[in-house]
Amino acid sequence: MVVLVLGGTGKTGLHVVQQLLARDFQVRAIVRSPDKLPTDVVKHAGLTIITAKILDLIDEALVEHMAGCTAVISCLGHEGNFQGICGKASQFLVSDVLRRVCRATRDVKQPVKVILMSTGLYTKPDNAEDVRVRSTCGQRALLGLLSTCLPPHNDNMRAAEFLRTELEGIQGIEWCGVRPELLVDGEVTKYELHESLVCSIFSAGQTSRANVAHFMCELVQNPATWQKWKAKFPLIYNATP
Repeated sequence: MVVLVLGGTGKTGLHVVQQLLARDFQVRAIVRSPDKLPTDVVKHAGLTIITAKILDLIDEALVEHMAGCTAVISCLGHEGNFQGICGKASQFLVSDVLRRVCRATRDVKQPVKVILMSTGLYTKPDNAEDVRVRSTCGQRALLGLLSTCLPPHNDNMRAAEFLRTELEGIQGIEWCGVRPELLVDGEVTKYELHESLVCSIFSAGQTSRANVAHFMCELVQNPATWQKWKAKFPLIYNATP
């Protein structure tokens, strides 16, 4: 199977690329700076590197890169500098790329799984437990502040809402939005999955990037896992000892 990875040079995206290759997937990675990839990854026979800014690709090129792929995994995010956070050119990077990928699937002529690394800050409005957990004044105030002052937060919310509201009934696309909360470094360990939020923003659960990548790979490879979580926004947390 062939998987297209977006954001493969990022901290989580690199784990995704490495774990897919370890599972003998063929991986295509669209990256701006391939020099950020480790040498052993670059030389791996299963990896095809496409050097490009994805928003600069014409539609036909994106369709070509997606051809033959069973899944697209997006681990895109904003760089932690002023330009990445406040620059207008990348203000809606995650959501705009997601929209283009989903539009391109109509020309790929085969079913595609779209897997988004979302965020635990996303509150699914039609999930009563999500709404209850986020109902305190302090959390609502913080989310309002993030929406006002942090453009990448709005981008992540926009991408999640696009999945939730605009893909229902579209032939050839199935999706899942994975919601980690506090991302940390670490190896693959046991982890927990929940359909709804389980903790406040102020006591966010930790999730290793390696565990997020492992779950995304499971979504691609394991039909039972996909059937359970498709069209949902699972929360992922490191298992408590």
